[in-house]
Amino acid sequence: MGKRTPTSPDEAKSIITGSFPGTGVSASSAFFPGGINIVITGTFTATVKVRRSFDGGITWVFLDSDLNGTDLTFTAPGNVIAEEVESAALWSLECTAFTSGTINYRVSQG
Repeated sequence: MGKRTPTSPDEAKSIITGSFPGTGVSASSAFFPGGINIVITGTFTATVKVRRSFDGGITWVFLDSDLNGTDLTFTAPGNVIAEEVESAALWSLECTAFTSGTINYRVSQG
């Protein structure tokens, strides 16, 4: 959803935002069937992967691509819309390799 103006609240129903100053895992959020917007920005030399859990966060699996075959591993800034097909699956990001820079992220659903 985003913001209508710079001072408006974010209208996304589920959202994860933050940055990676090194390797690590973002917070997670439950997403429901429908589109999920994934945005990675910043200047960095690193690898960020999208991951999902079906058991409340005990087990995580990396997503290689979305339903259209778009790669979900980021080594540069990018934006992709993925699709969730199950109810209440948890999503998060993981920075698996880091050399330098800052990685900003936003994962959201309407």
